[in-house]
Amino acid sequence: MEIWERASIRFMLNAKLDELHGEGFEEFFHRVMCTLDPSFLNVRTAGRRGDQGADGLLLSGGKLYACYAPQTVASAKLAGKFESDLAKALKKRRDEFGTFVFVHNDRRGIHPELASLLATARNDHPQLSFENFGRTHFYTQFCRMERWQVEDFLGPFPAAPVAVSVVLDDLVPLLDHLAKYRRPLEDLPPIPRPPMTKMDYNGFSWDVRHRMRLALPYVNHVEEYYRGRLDPNERDEVAAGFRAHYELIAETSDVADDILWHLERHILGNASQVSPMELNALVVLMYFFGECEIFKVPPDGWVPATELGVAT
Repeated sequence: MEIWERASIRFMLNAKLDELHGEGFEEFFHRVMCTLDPSFLNVRTAGRRGDQGADGLLLSGGKLYACYAPQTVASAKLAGKFESDLAKALKKRRDEFGTFVFVHNDRRGIHPELASLLATARNDHPQLSFENFGRTHFYTQFCRMERWQVEDFLGPFPAAPVAVSVVLDDLVPLLDHLAKYRRPLEDLPPIPRPPMTKMDYNGFSWDVRHRMRLALPYVNHVEEYYRGRLDPNERDEVAAGFRAHYELIAETSDVADDILWHLERHILGNASQVSPMELNALVVLMYFFGECEIFKVPPDGWVPATELGVAT
């Protein structure tokens, strides 16, 4: 799938999800999951018995899904919905799942109240895993579909490639933070060896490595940003989104330079950006590169062929 097609999916999907609430959203989620995995069961209500604590079950992954997409999110109602769904699932379907997934429609990302609820539930039920399924996850799933399937859900693609310059919604605050605090340093900190070795292992070209090395010294600003966020799960959610998108691109390309370019376009769209914005996007990617969320990790003890005295 071309980058302009993925950019189109992002916009068409957001427009579609903006229209869906309540049962309409749940029905849309069911259709998406049934299209992607035949082991997904779209659980319907059955009279007084209701759905017995599940809006969907993924047999192959042992996941139970609970949907919540009101027109306006009230903190008290969100907490009540989450706790009620979890309690019913544990009572009615305890032996049917190992992961509880809360599916929502919030354009701004995971609600702070929901982040706290997920963290508390994880501590209270260590035998279970908990996941958040929001717009980033919908986007990743749509990028795995065939084009005709995407059009069946969202309508036809534009007739010709389009230039999109809007930044990925989830990263706007982080990029604003970098624009404010990232400044040229007279004495840049040394570049740590692990990321350098990882560059060697993935086979980046010299020109791309040069750009990556320009961005590496500033990744501490990304760490500072996430340490200051109220939502303790935000960093992990963004990392999961990047990891999923990296894996999606890597399915069709094994050229590290091309994969990095696609990841930058994933952040910035496919239109040209001013130089500071391009570098700030690369700083974000280098943070997750160093955290081993994206690209292949060299095995312990691996050294480049050049260090072994082998000509390359």
